[in-house]
Parts: sequence; C-alpha cells; structure tokens
Amino acid sequence: MVSLEHNLNSELDINEEESRDQRILDHEVAKELESQSSQPVAQTQSKKKHQIPKMYGVYLLNSLTKEQCFYVGSTPDPVRRLRQHNGELKCGGAYRTKKQGFRPWRIIFYVYGFPSKISALQFEHAWQHAYQTRHIAVEKRLNPGKRSTGSGTSLHGKLANCRLLLASDFFRRLGLSVVMFNEKVYNAWLKNRYNISIPADIRVDVMLKTEDLDDVVIRGGNYKQLRDFMSSAIEVIDKYISKCETVYDGGKTLQECLICKTSVGVVDNIKVLCICTFKDCDAVYHMDCLAKKFLSDAGEESQTLPRSGKCVKCQKVNSWNLLMRGTTYMQNKYSKKE
Repeated sequence: MVSLEHNLNSELDINEEESRDQRILDHEVAKELESQSSQPVAQTQSKKKHQIPKMYGVYLLNSLTKEQCFYVGSTPDPVRRLRQHNGELKCGGAYRTKKQGFRPWRIIFYVYGFPSKISALQFEHAWQHAYQTRHIAVEKRLNPGKRSTGSGTSLHGKLANCRLLLASDFFRRLGLSVVMFNEKVYNAWLKNRYNISIPADIRVDVMLKTEDLDDVVIRGGNYKQLRDFMSSAIEVIDKYISKCETVYDGGKTLQECLICKTSVGVVDNIKVLCICTFKDCDAVYHMDCLAKKFLSDAGEESQTLPRSGKCVKCQKVNSWNLLMRGTTYMQNKYSKKE
C-alpha cells in the first residue's frame, strides 16, 4: 500500500511539473508574440526589424550524482544558465534541477542556430514531450501516447528523440547545428541505437572536456567547455557580419544581384541584400532570388525556406541560416539610413 501511494504521489508530482512547464512555455511564447505584434502598424514600422540572435539553443543537462537523470531547457547563454541550475546564481534555475541530491549538473549536448526565441522554445517543448509532440509522427515515436518513461528517459532515448526532431519537416529546414561536450554522449550519438537518420547538412561537433579554475570554484559545471564553444561559434557570425559591412560599404557602392542583374539594398523586404558567406567571394543577391535558386537546385520548389545552396560565383555551399543572420543584421543597421 505504501508503494502504491508513493507511486501515485510521484505521478501527481510529474503531472504538476509538466503542467507548469506548459504554462511557462505558453507565457514565454505569448510574451514574444505580443512584443512583435501588439503595436499599431505605424509604430512597428519605425521599430527595428527582427534580428536573428547570435546564439539561442536547446540543451540537455545531466546530473553528475545521478547519471540517468536528464533535463531539457533552452537559453541564449549556456554558461549563465548552467550556473543557475547549479545554484551559483540565486535567480533562475528550474524546479526539477533544484531537487536535493541532483546537483551538480553539466550541459552535455546543445542544439543551436535557432532563428528566434520562439523556435527554440518550440523545440524545447517538443523534446520534453516527444511522446506526444506534433513534430514527430505517431508511428515514429519511441513511446507513442505515453509520458516520457523507459526508453524516452535514457541517454539513447533522449538522443533518438532529438534526432527525430532534427529530421522533422519543420525543424530540418532551420539549419540547426549540434555540439556535444562528452565522449560518452558522442559514442551514444554514433551508435544511434534506434537507427534514426538526420539531414546530411546538420553540422555535428564535439568538444571534449577541458578544465579551468571555475570548474573547481563553481562545483560541477563544464564552464570552460561552454565558454570556448560560445566564443568560436559567435566568432564565425561576427566575421561574416564584418564581411557584409565591407561589401555593402554603407550603400556607397552600387550593388547588383548576380541572378536578376538589378540593384540591391537593405530595406526592400524580400528584395533585401544577401551576401555570399565565404570570405573571398563578394557575390551579392536579392534574398528572394537566391532563395528561389537554392530551392530550384534542390528540387524543392514547393518549399518556401531553403536550407543551403551553391553560390553562383564561387560555387561553394552557403548555409541559409548564416546568410539570414547577415541579412537581418544589415537591415537593422542600415535601413533607417536609406
């Protein structure tokens, strides 16, 4: 009887936590949508256009004291978020990760490159509720219709559900990337126990453990790894943005789309400036011209969002995700000046 009562109480705790997770997600999405659309048109036109964040990702936490315990969350700043989970920072963290005996935590896996906070929250929620998310077909789910128990809560199950989401119709088009911070996780990823394929253009990196004083002072977290990753990932974006500014030259030089041969600026919505991501190529396009070419080359004319494609000039494959980061940055910086 005691065992049954304990199980019922555990069930209630889990249901309450999942309900709280859903309320938090709904609140965050509502806030984001309100900030983008609640103002009158005349006011929103004078505001900045949406700019893709340099970093926003969904992470997988693993307890060092309970190796089979995991937690999925999202953040633009993995280092700060991990410090919150480990109790180093008073504000933040999560109810589940504060439980006695679970700390310290480490981030072992990170999916990044989301074009907005909303898309990251959608991925986070889908990963947390892989047994019922609309992003995974019922016949492909590890535990269709059941709460995440058994295979869904193991490391192999977590990685399998992530693979299913990365291969889903919606998320596969976002140009997401994956980084792992643990050899055990990488080996499990390679083993791919459930034999789930992901799109070939998804970048997968591994950063093995490195130590520094902060790992000792702040008990547990792999902070050096996360800082090194953040630095290298953001450096790629910063270099591309710097190149965009050089090529565009503040609008002083007339730019022409290599596809339609007409002028290019930074304010004309879908006719906006797009610049090849490779440093030795100065090819310039209209966003819609390049999107149509990429989709046509890939035989995906029915889609609206390309994933990648070859530059007409240098013939190197450009990531649409990175192209859009440069485009939205240029729009925000120069649109008021034109």
